Amino acid sequence: MRAPVDYIFPPVTTGGMPFWRLVLRGSSQLCFQSNELTGVFFLVAVLVASPIAAAYLLVAGIMAPAGRMLMGERGPVLATGLPGLNPCLMALSLPAFFNTGWSNLGMWGMLVVCVAITIVLVRVSVAILPFPTLAFPFLVVFWGLYALAPEIDVLQRIASGTSPDTTLHPLTAVLHSLGAALFAPTIWSGLLYLAGVLLSNWRHGLVALIGAVIGTLVSYYYHQVDPGSANLGLYGFNGVLTAVAVFAICGGQLRLAILGALAATILMPAITAIGLPAVSAPFVLTTWLMLALGWIGDHGFDDKPACVAAAEPSTQPSHNDRGE
Repeated sequence: MRAPVDYIFPPVTTGGMPFWRLVLRGSSQLCFQSNELTGVFFLVAVLVASPIAAAYLLVAGIMAPAGRMLMGERGPVLATGLPGLNPCLMALSLPAFFNTGWSNLGMWGMLVVCVAITIVLVRVSVAILPFPTLAFPFLVVFWGLYALAPEIDVLQRIASGTSPDTTLHPLTAVLHSLGAALFAPTIWSGLLYLAGVLLSNWRHGLVALIGAVIGTLVSYYYHQVDPGSANLGLYGFNGVLTAVAVFAICGGQLRLAILGALAATILMPAITAIGLPAVSAPFVLTTWLMLALGWIGDHGFDDKPACVAAAEPSTQPSHNDRGE
């Protein structure tokens, strides 16, 4: 049975992948897919929430494979779109946390500089880290930028989103959590995000939905989180990312994906307590924790490997390049 993407984007060999398809695959890696159709859905999901964020995403999507090509990358990792994950996250975070505008040339320049730094940092991280980089390079660049914002005139922080609502709206909160994985917390963005993942891998789509539900419920019942924040999806999106990442890396084990979503949501207030935006840090730390626990179990506590970083799904690259 042909995958939905094959009806629109005919299969090609790794070496014959058109550049524009690399751009779409890079966008799809925002939920660890390697699927042009998913990339289109993600671009539209961002577009309906913020046209300028979609433009920023497109710039990063173009720069990511181009930058890796300039550094000599021509292998299968480039064809998966993995080099686009961190640059695309960097691009989406700028309109979400800072004032931007079509005529704000300073922020367009900041976009190009930050994406370029992220591309280089990804390559360095992959070379030196013995485990998947995930969104770690993005976090390093974003936190540095956020800390330097008071010293850089062009960077004007946006006040944190709050809601006076004291009642949890579960469906809205779940959909916002899905959209927030693209820094686009709207109902339509959440629906498009979910549809894009389902079209690529229906199991990953269901796991993403489960992660959003877990993140929403845990954040609501966690004593430091107000219902308004839960409704905005500010906590649930880390459950989405962690659930899918752990499910993909750990050999499709649903129980570990659920555990990861729980841990990532609980961890978020601890990270915000140090004064930095949590963004995707709970997802990165929790996924690393799942890998570490799997390694410990495989090397002394379990006869059957439970979570091995080398257990890659068919659309993903090798251990060291996962999560670029």
